[in-house]
Order: sequence, then C-alpha cells, then structure tokens
Amino acid sequence: MFSRNKIYLLIVIGFLISLFFSNYYVSKYDLYESSSDNVENHHMIKGDVKVFWSQANSLKEELKEGKNYFDTGTEYRRAYLPPKLIYIFFSLANLDFYDKFNKIKIDKKKIFFLIFQTIIYYLSLIFFYKELKKQYPVQTSSYTVLFLAFEPTLLLFHSSFWSESIFFSIQIIFLTLLIKNSKRITINFISGLVLGLLFLQRSVAMFYIFPIVFYYIIVFKRSFIKPTTFLICGYALVLIFLGYHNYSRSGVFYVNPSQSKDGFHMYMIPTIISKKNNISISQAQDILINNEKAWIKKNNIDLKKEKDLVIYYNHLQKDSLKIIVQNPLISAKHILIKTMHFIVLDPLRHVHFYFKYEYKGKPETRYYKSKIQKNLIPYRIFYSLLFYTICFLGLFFLFKNKKKNHLLIIILSVLYFTAMCSWIGNTRYFAPCLIYLSFLFGNGLNSIINFKKKLDN
Repeated sequence: MFSRNKIYLLIVIGFLISLFFSNYYVSKYDLYESSSDNVENHHMIKGDVKVFWSQANSLKEELKEGKNYFDTGTEYRRAYLPPKLIYIFFSLANLDFYDKFNKIKIDKKKIFFLIFQTIIYYLSLIFFYKELKKQYPVQTSSYTVLFLAFEPTLLLFHSSFWSESIFFSIQIIFLTLLIKNSKRITINFISGLVLGLLFLQRSVAMFYIFPIVFYYIIVFKRSFIKPTTFLICGYALVLIFLGYHNYSRSGVFYVNPSQSKDGFHMYMIPTIISKKNNISISQAQDILINNEKAWIKKNNIDLKKEKDLVIYYNHLQKDSLKIIVQNPLISAKHILIKTMHFIVLDPLRHVHFYFKYEYKGKPETRYYKSKIQKNLIPYRIFYSLLFYTICFLGLFFLFKNKKKNHLLIIILSVLYFTAMCSWIGNTRYFAPCLIYLSFLFGNGLNSIINFKKKLDN
C-alpha cells in the first residue's frame, strides 16, 4: 500500500498543511486582542510566549551593549532554550521584536519562525521513518509516521510560538537514536546531548534521564555501563553549561528552573488546604501567603536577590511535598481528577482557541467554560476513546510480537510525562505522550486493517 516515495510525499503534504495553518493564523491573528479588561495582549504572543518574546529581546539588547553571554538574563524561571532560539532566528532574519511604542511588532514576517520549526519537525519525521522501517513492517512504520505528521493536536502546535513544536522534534530525534539500541560511544554521547536539549527546551524533561538509564540497564543488561556512562556524560555537559550560565550571572550554580519548584504550591496546595480545612480556595491562598511572608521575614530573605530566590523556591518545593505527603487521600483524589482531564485529547484548545479567544479577559470573552468548550466535550471524548482503543490493540500487538524493548520505553516515557504533569490537569501537557503512543497507534491501525483484509478474503 505504501511505497517509499509515497510515504515521503505524504510527509511533504503534512508539511504543506502545517504551512497553510501557519499562514492562516498569522494572517488572521497577528494583531492585538479587543480587550474586555483593559489589558493589551497579542492574539498569538501571550502568557509564557510573551515572556519568551521579552527574554529574547532583552538578550538582544544586552548583547548589543557588549555584555558577555554568560552574564545575560535574569532569574532562571522558565525553559532555557525557547527565547534563545527566537533571538537567534529573529537576529538572523533582521526582525524586530517590538515597535517604537514598545508593543509586539505586527509583522507578518514572523511566520518564518513557524516555517523554520515546521521544517525541523518534518525532517525529524523522515529521520525517524528511516530507522523505523528497519525494525517494523512498512505499513506499520507508515501509519506511525503519518499519525505524527497529521494528528491535529501535534500539527497545530507548529503554527504557534509555543515551545512544543521544537520539543516534539527533539523527542523524535532522541527516540530515533534510542530505538537503535546501539552501544556505540558516539551515538550514546550524542543521545545524551539531545536529551539535554530536550530539557533545555522544556524543563519537564529534566528527570527523564532516570527512566532512560533504567531502560539502558534492562536492554543492555551486563554491558550497560559503557553506553550509560556516555549518555550521562552528554547530558551532564548540557547541565554544566546551563549551571555555569546561572552561576556566572547570579553566583549560584543551579539547573532547575524556579517554575518547576513552585508548581505544586501554586496549583495543588491551595486545593489541599481548602479541602482539609473546609475553607475556600481564596482563604487557603491567604493562609499560604501569610506563611510565606512569615518565613521570608524569619530567614531574612531578599527576593530581589537571585541567591535568595533559589533558597525561597527550594523552601516552597519542600513545604509543598510535605503537605502532599501529610494529606495522602486528598492529594490522591486531586491528582486522579486532574489526570482524567489530562488524558482527554483537546486538539483545538491550545492553538486555535488560544488565538481566537482572550487570554485573560471577562469570563464571557474566554474559551474556558464557554458554550463551545462544553459542546466540544462529547467529540473530544469520542476522539480520545477511538485513539486509545487503537493504541490498546497496538499494545497487544507489540507484546505478542516480542517488541518488549520498545514497549518498555513507551510505558516508561508515558508514565514519566504523566507523573510530571497530570496533576495540573492541563491537556496541553499530555501532547508529548503522543510521540510515544504513535508506536501503539501505528501497530494498532495496521492490525485493524490486516484483520479487515482477512475478513474480506
């Protein structure tokens, strides 16, 4: 059914569809929202993306002033790499971040960054496909790659300035290296570097090294030491670079962004305290704020100093984990509910509706809890159930055909990203799991088609 030329043609078609959406969104949404709360937000560049934009512009200005690169920046709050990539691309393309009024410049040329990340993604698919067809039937390999090329949850991210598109590309490149199961020094060292880039692109991948090392131990058995050592060396080199940058700027060597340390404190702890004491969320937040102020005063913390900020965020993380452990039933119930939201696919929310609706306006101008969001729930559930059914068949096929190594990396990876993100409940954070589940989808779909052929004969 699929020849080599045909699969490459379909990958190119996926690429062209991505470009179509990028052109559509930039043409329609490269402008400012009609504000309902007197806050100016660009339709495409808001939230974390707006912060990346600001950081990229600050880097440009600091380097222009003659600053050493390792002295640039401020507190390491969010993912390291996205603002740097935006800066590099805009500098090479000679584009401005802001206009003379210090507002995000309305310039359709920003589409070139979207084209750039889309090219990287579809090239990574070709790289992946070439390795995949060495280990699977052509049909299975084709279905797996076509899922990655066309699945709307993944595809639409290429038309946004979120960090996901490049994160997916790095995931695919790393996965391609991983399934080679090579003991070669160079491949494992490069794999470690790529894993480091994965973390720099999104901090959720920081501890991904641990399930990967476990995978190496299982796959390579007694000979795991050499490949594992060079994997860790490559990864450690990236962490040293990052830690040195933070140390050079602040005097503190650290590699974990502050956003990863206060997440529980912001999104989960208020709910636990609210449920435990039978009070409102706002009252629970007031308790936390008062406790923070008392701790800051007691420990003479100056939040204007990055050294003290690191101490402060470490305290929040430690305190949050303590509260979670002390309230296991409430915590478990909260995580379970959020995880149920997390695994329901939502292809349109984080790009299409993110662009279309206000970021933080009056309730009636936002997508969250809107009529269209409620109307789409049955379709999302159906789409998710169909997807998981096909994946379940693929799981059975992989097990039956003794592809246990690949099954292991899929399970470890999905469990890792679920454990790291599901407690937030945001479906956007489930998207990286789709890269691994594509294996199950491709095998499952091929099983269904082969079964239908048998019935027809």
